[in-house]
Amino acid sequence: MDDIVAHLGQSGVFSFMTEAERVELVRIAVRKSYKKGDVICYQGDECRIVLYIAGGALRSVINAQDGREYIVSTWEKGEEFWSHTILDGGPMPSTLEAMKRVNVIYQWSGETVMEMVLRNRNCTLALISRQTKLIRERRENIYNLAFNPVASRLAKLILEEFKNTDNPTIQRDLTLEDMASMIATSPEVICRVMYQFQTDGLLRVDRASITLQDQATLEKLVLKD
Repeated sequence: MDDIVAHLGQSGVFSFMTEAERVELVRIAVRKSYKKGDVICYQGDECRIVLYIAGGALRSVINAQDGREYIVSTWEKGEEFWSHTILDGGPMPSTLEAMKRVNVIYQWSGETVMEMVLRNRNCTLALISRQTKLIRERRENIYNLAFNPVASRLAKLILEEFKNTDNPTIQRDLTLEDMASMIATSPEVICRVMYQFQTDGLLRVDRASITLQDQATLEKLVLKD
């Protein structure tokens, strides 16, 4: 219990709570495990939850009428997820599902957590700041999709996968379909561009891993547009 209380103390909105409030949060939390592809809540549902990701990662996916999917956000280990329904009363705009092989989540009733947040001015301001930051990030993503070529978008996505590690090699957790959904293209195009990156000496790719060989050139691909 002490470990998760300490982790919450370093996490977003929860970090602005008192230690006693975080202890109470852990006491009332429901710990859940999900495997890759499991759905936590569906697009269109009323989902009144707050989550803390203790292991693994989640993603928010929009399901279009033509059957295509687009990944609008990812939520990594150590991050919080606050459902739209508890903030505006409306249905979920996207489906929330597990990304990794093993995903460990602490879950709370949204109403219960919101009562604690609204009693704490610093928590309330932190939640407002968090949601504003998400809006700005979504705007940047939309701009990137609208005006940057696929190579630039893919370079940015790959660099983001390496941002939390100094290791030049990472495991391939994203499929071609995942990557295509995240940058609004097709798996076939992803495959061609990845092959070109490898031919140019920027990456080495195999079935299980990606090795970053020329970060500077990938960064230039992102920055030039």
